[in-house]
Formats: sequence, structure tokens, C-alpha cells
Amino acid sequence: MREEEPKREWLLRCQDSRGHVSVCSISVGAGEMEICGPDEGAFFRLHPWEVAAFRRAFDEAVVRVEADLASS
Repeated sequence: MREEEPKREWLLRCQDSRGHVSVCSISVGAGEMEICGPDEGAFFRLHPWEVAAFRRAFDEAVVRVEADLASS
């Protein structure tokens, strides 16, 4: 029985710059994370030492969005 490989790519529904439904991706390889948006050239790579800072900022942004929604 072959052991399953760990997941290395996640596809997420999003909107492109024109507001059309599209797909974004998050992929992991060699200790780095790459995030690609739906529009050409809209991607960035996080090196291992940048991942934790990105996660903290993203978590803080999620909290702010939730607070904004709760107050509207």
C-alpha cells in the first residue's frame, strides 16, 4: 500500500480584476510558498523566514474583516 503524498497545492475560488469568477492557487515546495492570483503576473513567493510574518498579517486582516462585518 502506497502512502499518500502530502498536499502541495490548494485552489481557491476568487475574482479577477474585472470581477469575474476565477481561481487562485497556493503551492508549497522546497520550504517556500507561492501564491498566484487569477490575473497574469499576479503572484508572489514567500521564503521560509517570511511565512510566519505573512500568516500573522493575514490573521490580523481576517480579524479586521470580521469586525467590519459585525459592525455593519
